[in-house]
Amino acid sequence: MKKKLGNDLLLLNISVIAYALYISFCIFKHKAALADDLSKIYESGNISQPYFKFIYSFLDSHTMAARPVSGFMTGTLMFLSGYSESVYWLGLFFFPLSLLVMYRVAQKIASPQWAGLLALLYSCSVIGTSIQFSPIMLNSNLATLFFCLSIYCLYVHKNIWGSSLLFIASVFSYEIFLPLVLLHLYFIKENKKRAIFMILTVGFIIIFRKIIQPAVFENSYQRDEISKIFNVERILHIFIYAVKLFFRDVFVGVYKGILNLKKLNLYEWMAVLIIPSLVYKVFSGYDFKNEIRRFKNLGIISFTGILLAMSIFLFSSYRPTLFGFDNRNLGAVRLFYTLFIISAVIFLGIKLNFKSKIIASLLGFVAFLFLATNISAKNSWIYANHFNHEMFGKLRTALKQNNITHGDICLDYNMSAEVKTNPGFTFREPVFYNTWEAPMLCKMNGIDPEKIHVYNMERKSDCKIIFLYKKGKMIRSK
Repeated sequence: MKKKLGNDLLLLNISVIAYALYISFCIFKHKAALADDLSKIYESGNISQPYFKFIYSFLDSHTMAARPVSGFMTGTLMFLSGYSESVYWLGLFFFPLSLLVMYRVAQKIASPQWAGLLALLYSCSVIGTSIQFSPIMLNSNLATLFFCLSIYCLYVHKNIWGSSLLFIASVFSYEIFLPLVLLHLYFIKENKKRAIFMILTVGFIIIFRKIIQPAVFENSYQRDEISKIFNVERILHIFIYAVKLFFRDVFVGVYKGILNLKKLNLYEWMAVLIIPSLVYKVFSGYDFKNEIRRFKNLGIISFTGILLAMSIFLFSSYRPTLFGFDNRNLGAVRLFYTLFIISAVIFLGIKLNFKSKIIASLLGFVAFLFLATNISAKNSWIYANHFNHEMFGKLRTALKQNNITHGDICLDYNMSAEVKTNPGFTFREPVFYNTWEAPMLCKMNGIDPEKIHVYNMERKSDCKIIFLYKKGKMIRSK
C-alpha cells in the first residue's frame, strides 16, 4: 500500500513540475511580452554602460530602489539580454523555482502529500496570474521563495536570526509579504525572542527605507503611503474590491476557463485529466478525520494570512484585482488562498461526514477547475501578445499607405471594452495601454520608434493623427 502511494505521489510531483515548466516554456516559445516587460526588453537593447554602473543606475529608480534583491537579479538579466534577448526570459523560471522551494518547505513542515497538493494548486491558482507569466515578476517569486525559507528556518530550526534575514530578503525583493511578519510571531513561543525578531526585522527594514535608501539612491521613492490608512472612503473601496475579487471575479475566471476547454491541446487535456486523477489516488485512502485539528488550524492561519496579505493595499495606491497586470501584487494572497482552499475543502468534508474518497474527489475536482482556468489564462496571455502585434502590424501598413514617417500617433480601440467582451481574454490580460510599451512594439513590427511615437488615446488625447483599430481593421480617423 505504501509503495503504491509512493509511486502515485512521485507521479503527482513529477506532473506538477512538468506542468509548471510547460507553462513557462509556452510563454517563452511565443515570446509573449506584455506591459512592463516590453519596456525592459527595449531598454536591454540600448544598454551602453559597463555592468556595475548599469546595475547601480537601474537600482537608482522609483521602482527598484526599495527592492535591491530582485532589482539586482532583474538588472543582471537585462544586461545579459543585451547580448541575447532570450536571457531575459529566464526570469520566467523563477516561478517553478519558488514552487520547488515551497514544496520542500511544506514537506518538512507537514507531509509529502500536502506538499504535493500545495505545489499543484499554487502552480495553477486563479490568483495573481501575472506572476507566473511575466519575467519581470521574478521579484514576486523571489519574495515567495525567501518567505517560505524564512518560515522554514523559524519553524524547523528555531533560528530567528536566519529567519529575520530571509524575511528581509523577501521584502527587499517585493513588499507583498511585509504584513506577514506578524505570522512569524505565531511560531515564536517566547516573548523575548518575539521582541528580538521584530526589532531585527522591522527595525532594519525601516532603517533601510528611511535612511539608507535615500542616502544611497538619488531617485529613492517611498512606496508606502501611511496617510492612506486614514482615508475611510479608500478603505471602503478596498473592502468592496476584495469582496468582489473572492466572491465574484474568481468564479467568473473559472467559468471562462471551463468555456475555453475546447481550446486545449492534447498535452493540456492530459494534464487536466491525469493530474486530478493522481490527486484522487494520493488522498483516497487518507485518514482525514484524525487530523481535523490540523486542518482547522491551517484554515485559521491561512485566512489570517489572506487578511494580512490584503492589508498591503491599505498603504499603497494599488487596489486588489484579478484583472490585467494589476493582479501582480497578489503573490502572498495566492499562497494563503491556496492553503485556505485546501483546508476549507477538507474541514468541511470532515464536518459533513464525507468519506476519504469523497474528499479526495473534491480535491481532484478543485485541481481540475484550477488547471483548466490556469491554462485558459496562459492562452489568453499569449493571445494578448498576438493582439498587440496584429494591431501594430496593421498600424505599420496604415502608416505606409498614408505616407506618415514621423510624428505622434494615437491608437483608439476602446481597450476596456475589448478585454471585457473578447472571449480570447480570461482575466482581462494586459494589452497596449501605457506609453512605455510602444517603442518595443514598434520595433518588433517594423516601425521606427525614434521617428514614430505611438500612444493609446486614453493616455494622450491631443494627437493630430489618430487611427481607429476595430475588428482587425486600422482606419485613420483624424
